[in-house]
Amino acid sequence: MIWVIGDIHGMFDPMKRLLSVIQGNSSRKDSKEPIEKIIFLGDYIDHGPSSKEIVDYIMGLPFETVCLMGNHEDLMLQFLNNSEMFKSFGNVWFRGNGGQKTVNSFFPQVLYGSDDEDISREEFPLEDKYLQFFNNLAFSHTELIGGLPFVFVHAMPNSSFPLHDQLSIKNFDGFHEWCKQNKVWIEDTLIWNRQMPLKKLEASIFVHGHTPTNKLNRTLSKTQGYDVDSCTPFFNFELAEGETIEHHDRPHRSTYMAPMEKLISINIDTGAVYGDRLTAIGLSESSLHKNEFIVHQVLIKQGYRNSTEFYTTWVTLDKP
Repeated sequence: MIWVIGDIHGMFDPMKRLLSVIQGNSSRKDSKEPIEKIIFLGDYIDHGPSSKEIVDYIMGLPFETVCLMGNHEDLMLQFLNNSEMFKSFGNVWFRGNGGQKTVNSFFPQVLYGSDDEDISREEFPLEDKYLQFFNNLAFSHTELIGGLPFVFVHAMPNSSFPLHDQLSIKNFDGFHEWCKQNKVWIEDTLIWNRQMPLKKLEASIFVHGHTPTNKLNRTLSKTQGYDVDSCTPFFNFELAEGETIEHHDRPHRSTYMAPMEKLISINIDTGAVYGDRLTAIGLSESSLHKNEFIVHQVLIKQGYRNSTEFYTTWVTLDKP
């Protein structure tokens, strides 16, 4: 089983609880789905108080992991590299994106008074192991699972540019060079883009985060009947003009009357940063053969240090 975890944003205890559920699910004697790999979709840092704990924990996991770059890690690297983008972008890491909390997580002695207060680079001398972790984050990852091509990204690619070129981006420097060469504003890239495609992108199924599902009605003209208050992953389908997707919800089971061939993407950022849920989705050959996805979620609420309540849902795609 390959597990994919959405935007954590400094919420260490919910992440640890979610991983304990995943490991418990995969360690049962009767389980036929051991953990093959864990893919993290980026945004480990900012907003919550425990960014360092999260990175330490991920680096110590006894499983194969794939760690993707999120827009928040990119903002941090812009700051550390004193990049031109950090200057032209308006220093947004410390302007509403929680950069101060990340600095304070790694260096508790660095105090700040408000989200408008700047911090100097000298106050944020990250150890080499952390610099290596952040600099080695991938910008995308592909897997063939059960014969289906999956692409894992933080946000979504820009459909105005060749997909291959965007999925070929390897690192921070390559990403910013691609933006510069193609004259692409950073918010229109695969770590920032909030525009959901209406058609399949080269037959792949994308799994991403970045846009909290409780905010989808602000960014999408059509949410395909999705309830933004449900705190569940958003399944985005390719629909013909006037076509709708019949959707049935019942305890522990969610069914979409649509074939797998119409599935464009799955958004698993279910608003952990807003006190909603942190989500993991499981993908395996056996489950996909049955057109099923398993979803584990931890409810965060405001007192996230005591996040123990979790939900498990099977999501099924069924041909109408």
